[in-house]
Amino acid sequence: MIFSKSSTKAVVRTNGRPTARQLADHLGVAISSITRAFDPQSRISLELRQRILTLADELGYRPNAIAGSLNRRRTGIVALVMGDLTNPFYPAVLEAFFQQLRNTGRQLLLFVVPPGGDADELMPQLLQYQVDAVVVTAARLSSHMSDLCGRQGVPVVFMNRRVDDPTVWSVCCDNERMGAAVADYLAGKNRRACAFIAGDSSISTTADRLRGFERGLIAQGLRLVACEHGGYTYDGARAAAARLFASGQPTLDAVFCANDVMALGVLSYLRMNTALRVPEDVAVVGFDDIREAAYPEYNLTTVYQPVSEMIECAIRLIDEGCPHDSITDRLRELPGRLVVRASA
Repeated sequence: MIFSKSSTKAVVRTNGRPTARQLADHLGVAISSITRAFDPQSRISLELRQRILTLADELGYRPNAIAGSLNRRRTGIVALVMGDLTNPFYPAVLEAFFQQLRNTGRQLLLFVVPPGGDADELMPQLLQYQVDAVVVTAARLSSHMSDLCGRQGVPVVFMNRRVDDPTVWSVCCDNERMGAAVADYLAGKNRRACAFIAGDSSISTTADRLRGFERGLIAQGLRLVACEHGGYTYDGARAAAARLFASGQPTLDAVFCANDVMALGVLSYLRMNTALRVPEDVAVVGFDDIREAAYPEYNLTTVYQPVSEMIECAIRLIDEGCPHDSITDRLRELPGRLVVRASA
């Protein structure tokens, strides 16, 4: 038997987890008082709250957060649907998103989209968890599924994507403006023959960065000399670089890559397979500013994405709920920043 410090009445510990009913019976209070004691916002006397919490510590009792949240029709769970976890940018996003959600009293439920798949395959399982919201990054979601979420009152936020869907929010870096900023910088460094290595041309981030880069070059009296696809991967970018710098191809003096992982692949190819010097002969620029970009063996010039601010914005949109009218601005574009290092 265990005796409460505040009473001589014995409480028998069962083989299972202690229950709110046991605490309530022992203290002679309603079960609702037990629930309120664990909610800092509930009105309950300090003396009673302390008695309940003290006994709960003695018995090892903790309230069932899931059951309680279902009673409030809110689980406090936000689903994060991610793809491309091989890109170091996204694990960093995951870590930052988890921390910021926890600061708001929410929990993160992670779903990973397999290569070549899309978020639609996961949505039936995901919605069984009665999540409060869905955040999608580096993955696709059909308008049918986003509409289904909307009908269930579950807001959907695409992060690092711009989606033309009236039922969802989009939060991303101002990719087009930053693409133009890269072009301005390279032109200012007297680079006259620039190429672009794209990821997936069907994704808004690639299309916007390329569009901005081309627009910036035109404003400087230049044009894009070549564009290759690297699939957002290191190996894909090495293969793209091999095509760009093959014998007989136009001479290039700058390469802008749609993400940092591809820029690292280009640096590797140039250093291991050509006599070209970086940056004297060829400047290389990436996008994302992953941790590895600052490593001395890369020292990559890149575009910093404001990840923390993007996550803060996504959480605010979750609090707003589903987009509900045609006037609402469903796209939030945050400014990036060019980070100049030795590669350009």
